[in-house]
This record gives sequence, structure tokens and C-alpha cells, in this order.
Amino acid sequence: MRNFYSRIGFLSALLLLSMTTALAQYPEKPIRIVAATTAGGTADLLARGLGEALSKSLGQPIIVENKPGADQIIGMEYAAKGQPADGYTAILIGLDGQALLPLIKKNLRFDPMNDLTLVAGIGEGRYVMLAPATSKHRTFKELMDYGKANPGKLNYGSSAPQVRLPSLAVLYELGVDAVHLPFPGAGPYMTAVASGTIDWSILGEVNAAGLRPRVIHYAITGKTRSLTLPDVPTFTELGFPKLFGPAYALAVRTGTPQPIIDKLASAVALAMTTPEVKNFWAKANIEVRNDSAEVAKRTLTDRYKFYEVFAKNGSLKAE
Repeated sequence: MRNFYSRIGFLSALLLLSMTTALAQYPEKPIRIVAATTAGGTADLLARGLGEALSKSLGQPIIVENKPGADQIIGMEYAAKGQPADGYTAILIGLDGQALLPLIKKNLRFDPMNDLTLVAGIGEGRYVMLAPATSKHRTFKELMDYGKANPGKLNYGSSAPQVRLPSLAVLYELGVDAVHLPFPGAGPYMTAVASGTIDWSILGEVNAAGLRPRVIHYAITGKTRSLTLPDVPTFTELGFPKLFGPAYALAVRTGTPQPIIDKLASAVALAMTTPEVKNFWAKANIEVRNDSAEVAKRTLTDRYKFYEVFAKNGSLKAE
């Protein structure tokens, strides 16, 4: 019996030594970063920019794999359930989409909030509220004053839940009744924005700036005015300080050993200080965020609570 327990102890020690060695040698092979968007999307671009910097510091190739579709579900499920929790598959994730999924999607095969562990927050973009250049409402105030005086006469569009939320928040705060027009994708949505089919919309900063002079810009998220659109007031200036732009983070499957997460986090933190990443983020109109996992988790939780208000009042419904 003593022999039996000795063998068990020896095997356990051997297994522990093997695991410790593997952790110390991580990474021993290429790392995959999943981008839950098509090539050229913001998450894809950030994944590629971050990947180049991580490859240098970790000494292994970084492969970006696009898995777009279904409001990030395909990419997130793949990273959360389809690959081992060994640190060799990460995902460049939009925190807003992650926070929204439990509120807007039924029968998910994974838990968006708990089956992925955030490694670090890496950036935040801006949303712009804009209207066709032909609009008779030249400012945000004029638009909202008209909406208050004419319930149900205005309409607004969106191509995804996260770009609808700033409009919902404004309407909720001001007590304005407007009609929502959903669009099946970014292409039809941007065409409708530029052609004057909808009274206003929310777009990312790059797309919004690219539509000039076919549109006018009412407001933009962010603590300070944008260098790209310096004449556009921030939502904070207009009395809506809680509105924010899209945030991005790197995550891995929950259950990944903490030493591996720590090593990845250190590599990300170093990457975010490099001129290459800063320049890349600037070209994509993304503010560099060098956030710890704890700060990124707090951002995710805060956004979930913000969106939950609209789920509870019926503005957002699970499908």
C-alpha cells in the first residue's frame, strides 16, 4: 500500500513538473487571434496590428483568423468552446457586443460574460450621430426639439444593437418618441444614411468622416473633441456624459492557466506602448487603452448594466 501511494505521489509530482515546464516555455508554437468580424473590420485591423507587436515580444508568429457573423457569436463561441484553454487561441473582442449578447440572444451555447476571460483592454473608438446633408435640422438641439414637438415623426436607423444604443439613450433621457428602422448590414445602412432615407443614425468615426459632405454631424462620443471632426460637439458637451464609444479587449477561454494569462497581459501592455501600435491605432481612429484585466472587466460590467436598463424597459428584446 505504501508503494502504491509512493507511485501516486511520484506521478503527481511528475505531472506538476511537466505542467510547470510547459507554462514556463509558453509560447512554444504560433498563437491564433480570432477576429469576430470580416477582413477590414475594426476588430480585424486591431488584431493584425496587435499581432505584429505581440509576435516580436513573444517570439512566435501570430495568426489572425476571421470568424465573422451573428453579432460576434460565431467567433466568441469558437474561442470560448471550440479550442483548448491553453493560451494558443485568443480573441480580439468588442466589449459592447459581448455585454449585449446575454440581453438580446436566447439559447446561446456559451456564456458570453463568463466563458471568456479578459486579458487586457486595448482601445476605444468613437460613435458619431449624423444626418443627411439635406436635413432641415442643422443641430442636435434642433433635431430633438422637433422630435419632442412631433412624437413619432422622426426615424433613426441602426445596423447592429450596439450602434442603436446611443440613440436609445438620448431618446430615453429626453422623452422623445422616434421610429427605429433596422438594417441588415453596414452596406445598406450607410447607403440609407447618405441618401437621406433616415433622419439620423450612429456610425463609427471613420465611416462618419468618410461620408462628408453628404452628411452633417450632430455629436460624437469621447471625453474631448475629435481631431478628425473638431467642429463636432461631444455628447458630454450636450449633456450626455455617460455615452461612450466601442471598446475592444483581448480575451482567452476561461480556464486558461493564470501564468499564461499573465504572460499574455505583460506582452500586450508592452505592445501598447510601442510607436507602431500607437500609429496603427491612430490610423484606425482608436484611442489607445492600456487597461489591466480588472479595468477591462469593470468596463464590460458597466456596459452590461447600462444596456440592461433598455432590456428591462422593453427597448431591447431577446430573440
